[in-house]
Amino acid sequence: MFVLGTGLFPVSGPVTVPAEAAVPPSCGPSPAVTPFLDDVRQPPVAAPDGQDHYTLTAGVHHTHRFSSAWGPTKTLAYSTANAAMDYLGPTIVTRKDRPIKVRVVNALPAAGTAVFPFDQPRDENTITTHRHGGLQPADSDGVPVPNGAEVPPGGSQTQEYPNHQAAATVWYHDHADAHDSYHVYEGLAGLAPHTDELEPSFGLPQGDFAKAYVLQDKSFNADHSLCYTHADPEFFGDLPVINGTIAPKQAVQPRRYTFTLVNGSDSRFYHLSLQPADGSRAAAAPAMTVVGNDVGYLRHPAPVGDLLISPGERYKVVVDFTGHEGQRWVLANDAAAPYPGPNTAALIPRLMRFDVARAVTSPDRSRVPGTIVETNNDESLTGQLAKARLRTVQAAESTPGVAQLGDANRLLNYFDAATETPQLGSTEVWAMRNRTPDAHPFHEHLAELRLIGRWPVGQWDADGKPVPGTVGAFEPAKAYESGPKDTFVAPPDHITAWVGTYTIPGTSVWHCHILSHEDGASTGGAIEMMRPLVIGSAPQLRLPLVLSQARLDRLVRKP
Repeated sequence: MFVLGTGLFPVSGPVTVPAEAAVPPSCGPSPAVTPFLDDVRQPPVAAPDGQDHYTLTAGVHHTHRFSSAWGPTKTLAYSTANAAMDYLGPTIVTRKDRPIKVRVVNALPAAGTAVFPFDQPRDENTITTHRHGGLQPADSDGVPVPNGAEVPPGGSQTQEYPNHQAAATVWYHDHADAHDSYHVYEGLAGLAPHTDELEPSFGLPQGDFAKAYVLQDKSFNADHSLCYTHADPEFFGDLPVINGTIAPKQAVQPRRYTFTLVNGSDSRFYHLSLQPADGSRAAAAPAMTVVGNDVGYLRHPAPVGDLLISPGERYKVVVDFTGHEGQRWVLANDAAAPYPGPNTAALIPRLMRFDVARAVTSPDRSRVPGTIVETNNDESLTGQLAKARLRTVQAAESTPGVAQLGDANRLLNYFDAATETPQLGSTEVWAMRNRTPDAHPFHEHLAELRLIGRWPVGQWDADGKPVPGTVGAFEPAKAYESGPKDTFVAPPDHITAWVGTYTIPGTSVWHCHILSHEDGASTGGAIEMMRPLVIGSAPQLRLPLVLSQARLDRLVRKP
């Protein structure tokens, strides 16, 4: 029986760690638990409680079981009138050009009340809900204070979602400043798939043959209660939790399925593949094809044998179990933690198991088209670059383990004045210089974007710029990550570039989606890996024109 559980320059000055975060607790090994014991659960679909209106209540619960072999434990969850949840939230389905309103109610205990025995700063228990991937107005984007409004215990906030966008793999989660890493870990996240009139015509598996999985890693105390900490710059649990269940199993038929994968982990990247459950290497794995990225469909679906997914990223994958009757396959992972290594945390090699039946109950008439034509995947990169200006940003550590963001010239904190100020209606390329030792998933709010590619950098100068002659050959985006996106993997010692047009005015944020980094884990929230994003009317004439891929390559290589 298999058992689970056993280049730096100071700019902001020395980091001061608040006293309450100076000696945070740590998590020991989780209790042993039998994997693949329980069936994976699909969250229920929320029903409106009025005309295109939902009420989403965040509260504390004491009934959730992460394994049927364990007793209930304390968690957070979102609930609606028709879907009382005790972990995560119900699925809120939206449709293009049909606006909805969501009233988010904070039913957490009063400020100053510790809900969990974690090292959470201040225990203010405020929330603000971000619909990640949605193109909503800035005041409905779930922006953390001081750039947005958070909801105190007993309060509520109504957000308006116009839904003027193509079909997308949207999700929602808490975004309270310095607290969302705790709240998401405790359960405040949910699925919010957005569809349109084109999506049903693609022929992909749907209905009972479409499943969504929120991938997380967690640690547990001996009494099976959640354990979480900011003792280290990142948090890595030692057990896989899928849709709220430890290492579950999924019954499937020998046919095609659409799987939506959401990385809802704090810090863990997953490098996924399908492997025989018995450990043998002889059988060919079920075919996998990536058909969708974060906020839309790939123009050309991409067959893959493996898939890297970072915190905050989403992928829509068609898996074909045809010809695998009676077999068992595990969703395997071999990513280092932190990514890309060296590994310092517990590995999670097997996330869940797929048990293939011996026959289908009805003919499989689904397909994977060679081309998917959508309203947000038809513009060429060449066309986007021709009208774009180049904005350079950076990530570095002013103190070892304390990652920060900044503009081209200096590192800054979340509370510093905005330096990323695109003009409304303009197109920008962002070139991220990642000088930290880790890969980071960078997420911009309020925009649909597209990955251009990456350049390896051999050496940075004392000002954090690439040393001439040390920038390697351009690496275009891989086929599976070439669709509409909002979150990008930026490897260490690389320049990663993406492009997009800014169509929503107002103030929001951009940040690392390693939630411990976003919240400033190693500094008790004093230094956060998040920056304001202000989309306004001022032309950004100081930014150079890109014009072409060749000119972008020259600009990126300049110190």
